Amino acid sequence: MATVQALLPWLAVVSLVGGIYYVWYRVFSYQGIPKSLAFANSDGSFFSRGRASLGSVFEVNSLLWAGHRDHSKKGRPYILPDIFTGHQVILPPENLQWLMKQPATVLSQRESNNEFLAAKHTFLNCVAADDNEWVFVVNLIKDITKELNNKTNDVIEEIQAALDDLWGNDTTNWKQVELLDVCLELMSRIVSRMYVGLPLCRDQTYLSSSTHFAKFILVEALLAQLTPKPLRPLLGPLLAQYDWMQFKRMDKCVNPIIRERARRFGRMEDGENKDPDQPSDLLSRLMQEAYRRNDDPCRSQSHSSKLLAILNWAAIQVQGITLENALIDIAHAPQSVEIQDKLREEALAADAADPAVRWTRAEVAKLPRMDSVMTESLRLWGFAHGIIKVVVAKEGVDLPTGEHIPYGAKIGIGSYGLHHDAEVYPGESPFTFDPFRFLDDKAEAQTTGLKFAATSDTYLAFSHGRYACAGRFFANHLLKLLLSQIVMRYDIKHDTEPRPQNPWFSYVSPPPIGYKLSASATLILILHLAQREYATSVPQKDG
Repeated sequence: MATVQALLPWLAVVSLVGGIYYVWYRVFSYQGIPKSLAFANSDGSFFSRGRASLGSVFEVNSLLWAGHRDHSKKGRPYILPDIFTGHQVILPPENLQWLMKQPATVLSQRESNNEFLAAKHTFLNCVAADDNEWVFVVNLIKDITKELNNKTNDVIEEIQAALDDLWGNDTTNWKQVELLDVCLELMSRIVSRMYVGLPLCRDQTYLSSSTHFAKFILVEALLAQLTPKPLRPLLGPLLAQYDWMQFKRMDKCVNPIIRERARRFGRMEDGENKDPDQPSDLLSRLMQEAYRRNDDPCRSQSHSSKLLAILNWAAIQVQGITLENALIDIAHAPQSVEIQDKLREEALAADAADPAVRWTRAEVAKLPRMDSVMTESLRLWGFAHGIIKVVVAKEGVDLPTGEHIPYGAKIGIGSYGLHHDAEVYPGESPFTFDPFRFLDDKAEAQTTGLKFAATSDTYLAFSHGRYACAGRFFANHLLKLLLSQIVMRYDIKHDTEPRPQNPWFSYVSPPPIGYKLSASATLILILHLAQREYATSVPQKDG
């Protein structure tokens, strides 16, 4: 006991010195980045750098804009301070091609994504830990996207049923809803209809656990990143407890479905040996892959169930937030009623198409107004602040401007400044929602609407190049189907107050917390459906 007491003062000193060093390194130091590069929104002095670093907690947008204005537009790289994940070197836009051409053995976007999500210390580890698993997931998303046309009728049916349940059919009164909850449940039902089918996609326990799983994963990741590296393996499992609880609830719902499919269809053969009654959805593909690996998908909390939970999270959270932002933008736009009328006109025309092609991917691509509204909203409220890669070459890398960046540092291109630059997006203020900004010359005759899922040197909402978001075409289709059904079925109440700004916490910028939206069912859809039914029932005269 005496020995322990004698050590206490030394332990206190070591802890104090370690704490001071940790704060200095996180807040005030250059973290190994050349001192010739300037901090965003800083004059370079000790305390100015500290203020800029602390700004990375709640004011990242201000740092990004200041860096773009003061450095990127002048062709200079700068340091974007970040007390959570470590400072980043942001290159000017003209260096984008250089960044994209660097091999993955020099700059890794995969490693950057893993660090941003603290994937090795959270539930996501089952995907992040293995490159082959990551490739499998990406290919799986692409395969599911190809199935969209075969699932269109199911998706439309689920959207309509979900809207009836959540927003109702009252044509005389406004119904106010907690918008984030509604958007997440809408996406949960639609995604689940494609992933696992009926009846599970309407099971409230399954939907709730799927929606809440990893709901706070970004906050968990930030807390893990703020923790000294030696302590992360200890803290990670504690942070992931909420996700494990939701996953276990979800698994109890999906495991009986897996067992039933295994009983009926065996090893879920594909091709010529496939049973014609075997469901063609994501769950079946996960089971097929498990059998291919000699894994048992029927066991409790199987790897198949874990992958399903993660794919649910990736689709539900991002798309739900994207939809909420777009609806808030429409509600607060000065020309809200006009926007809704134009979108409704486009959606009704699409709904009147030949049943053989109605709402297929090709037809949804012919919705330029819908595409412009979604693209403009994502430009303003994108869920990524740019393309960030980690230096994985042990010897580091030299920037086009000559600075040497060491191993482990982050290098990227910022999207916030580009997306809000009047020279890049002329016309209405780039800080203002202009719903039809992306219509070619505002031409009403435009017949393609593919900008939302596209990537370019100036539109980086889904990243760019080889590592652009694999699910963007899936999201493009589902979000436009959903928005089309919403504007056909409901009037969104115009809110004359200025649009509330999205808060920032590090690089996380969710929609306004607790936002409520009011909507009322419209009679236009009822008349349209009656007209369509009449047109298809009346026999056509010959000649």
